[in-house]
Amino acid sequence: MSIKGFISALGLSVVLSAVSFQAQAAESVKVALGTEGFVHMPLFVALDGGLFEKHGLDVELVKFKGGGAAASGLASRSVEFCSCATQNAINAKIKGADITLLGRMVGQYASNVVIRQEVADRLGLDANSTVEQRLAAFKGLRLAVSGAGGSADFLVRFLGQQAHLQSEKDFTLLYLNNGAAMLAAFAQGKIDGFALSSPASDSAVIDHKGFTLLDMSEGMVAELDGYPSIALSARRQWAEDNPVIVKAFLAALGDATQMINEQPQQAMKAVRSRFDGVNDKVYAAAWESNRKSFPKTPYLTDTDVERAIKFLGAVQNEKIPGKAQDYLTQVR
Repeated sequence: MSIKGFISALGLSVVLSAVSFQAQAAESVKVALGTEGFVHMPLFVALDGGLFEKHGLDVELVKFKGGGAAASGLASRSVEFCSCATQNAINAKIKGADITLLGRMVGQYASNVVIRQEVADRLGLDANSTVEQRLAAFKGLRLAVSGAGGSADFLVRFLGQQAHLQSEKDFTLLYLNNGAAMLAAFAQGKIDGFALSSPASDSAVIDHKGFTLLDMSEGMVAELDGYPSIALSARRQWAEDNPVIVKAFLAALGDATQMINEQPQQAMKAVRSRFDGVNDKVYAAAWESNRKSFPKTPYLTDTDVERAIKFLGAVQNEKIPGKAQDYLTQVR
C-alpha cells in the first residue's frame, strides 16, 4: 500500500473509531411516566429535539397506568428515572423505597379540571364564577382521573377538601387510563368532567363543549400556585453511583426548558408528531394555556419540596416525616 493510501485508510479508521466510540458512549436509560400530557413537556422536547443525544444519552420512555404505577416501576428497577407526581416519590420514600427527587418538569399544578358545559349551565357557573363557587361545584359530580395515586388524583382530592368535600362521599372519582378514554366518556356524557393536563383539557373545551372549571395552569387556586406537581425522581443509590448520567439528564432538561421559554415555535415543532392526533387549533391553544406552567429551570428547591410535604400531608390527612433534604438530592 502506498503512503498516501495508508494515510487515507488510517484517517478512515480514526473516523470510524470515533463514530463507534460515540455510539458506545451513549448511556441508555428508561424513564417511567404515568400520562402523556404537556406536564412532561421538557422531557418530550429534550427527547424529540435531540437534546438527550447531545448530552450522550439514549432515552426510552415507558408508559405506566398512572403516576403511582410509574413510581412502583422505578422502585422495582424497571426504569432509571420517573417523571411523575412529586408526592409519588415522597410516598415511595416513606414506604421504604430508596427513591429521591432530582428535578421538576412543570412549575404549576397543570392538570386542569374541565366539566361539560351543560353541567356548568345547570350549576349556574360562568367565566365570572369565583374559585369558591367552582370548588363547591364538585359536590355530586363524577370526575375522572388517569390513575389512582397519580398527580390528578391527588389534585382532585385536595380541591375537594378545599370545599370541605370528601371524594367517594360527596363526589365520585373514576379512573380512566388516558386522555382518549376520558374524552370519549366526556363526549358521551358518561362522566361530568375530568382532571388532566393539556392537550386533553383543551380538546374538551374546544371540540366537546366543555367548560374549564379550574385552570390550574394559570395558578387559579392560590394554595397551589407555583407548585411543581410533576418531578424527576430516581433511586437514590443509583443516582449517587451515576452522577454523570444524572447531570447529563438534567442538563438536557435545562436545554429543553430554555428552548420552550425562548424559542417556543422551535419547541412546538420538535414535538408536534408526538401529538399528531391533536388538531392544530387545540395544539396551539394547549401551548398558549401552558405558558405559565413551563419551568424556567429543571431544578427543585428545598422550598418546593417542603410545599409538597405539606400538600401530601393535607391530602392524606397525616403528618409526613422528615424535611426536604430527606427527599431531595441536589445535583448540579
